[in-house]
Parts: sequence; C-alpha cells; structure tokens
Amino acid sequence: MGIKFFVYSTIFLLFSYIVFRVIVRKDYLNKLRLTPLSYSLEALVFFLHANLIYLFVPLKWPYFPVLPENTVLKILSIVIMCVGLIIIIIAWFDLGSGPSFGLDKNKLKTGGIYKYSRNPQLVGYGIFLIVFVMLFSSWFAVGWYVIFLIFSTFMVRSEEEFLVLKYGEEYERYRRTVPRIIKFF
Repeated sequence: MGIKFFVYSTIFLLFSYIVFRVIVRKDYLNKLRLTPLSYSLEALVFFLHANLIYLFVPLKWPYFPVLPENTVLKILSIVIMCVGLIIIIIAWFDLGSGPSFGLDKNKLKTGGIYKYSRNPQLVGYGIFLIVFVMLFSSWFAVGWYVIFLIFSTFMVRSEEEFLVLKYGEEYERYRRTVPRIIKFF
C-alpha cells in the first residue's frame, strides 16, 4: 500500500505542477486570466486530490467514511468541517465568482476575509481536510494532507505572479501586510 500511495502521489504532484506552474501560469501571464481549459484543469486537480483519500481509507469509492463512535471526536470533526466550509463559502462570495473563474476584474480584493489571508479559500479547504487526518491518524492521511500543501503552493505561486503583473505595487503592499495563510488578530 505504501508504494502504491507513493507512486500515485508522485504522479499526482507532477500533474498538479504541470497544471499550475505551466498551463495556468502561462494563461495568467499571457492572457491575464484563466481559460476554460486551465480552469477545468484546476478543478480536476482538486477532484483528483479529494479522491486520493481512497488510497488509505478502507472504503470503496464513492462511500464516505463513517464518523467515529467517540461522541467528542464526532462533534469536533463536524464542527471543524463546518468551519472550513464556512470559510470557503465566505471567501468565495466575498471575492465574487468573476475572479474565481478567471474573469477579469479591475479591483484587487483586500477587504473582508481577505484582510486576514491572501488565500482564504485554500485555508478553508485545508481546515476541512485536517478532519480526515484527525479521523484516520496514519502516515497516509498526513501524506495526503502534505500533498494538498504542496499543490496549493504551486497554485498560489502562479496566482501571485499574475497578481503582481496585474496590480503591481498595490499587490506588493497587500502582500507585505497580509500573510499568505492567515493573520491572527
């Protein structure tokens, strides 16, 4: 199982690198937006990552793991998942669907939830995913989470290059004041 996980993870990371650092980056730098192809490939990366969980969860696709019998862990898991989903939803609505889908917007979003993180959607997704590490405490679960951290870094770097190109000094000021992950009060 370890070799299978390593091989699939390596192939996935190579694919995500090509998507984010080659295809998406090229569209951002040459067309100043995502194309339908690059946006679809981004969505595919997230879909494939979500399904990599079946490499270490003892279930067949598409069944979702049963929550643990431990009531405290069950409640904590649900609460953390909800917090992650709420952050994703707030960030998505705060940014608006235009920039999320690669459409041109002329104003850099720095208010709302974007005052605390330059990537709140990824923060929310990361919070959501950490529940699986809690529920399935194994090296595979930790590895799966690390894979998320790696491919999201590929994505963020391409987006940041685009934002520097598009917004220049305005984005540089924003980047100096708001962290990539999260700012505590």
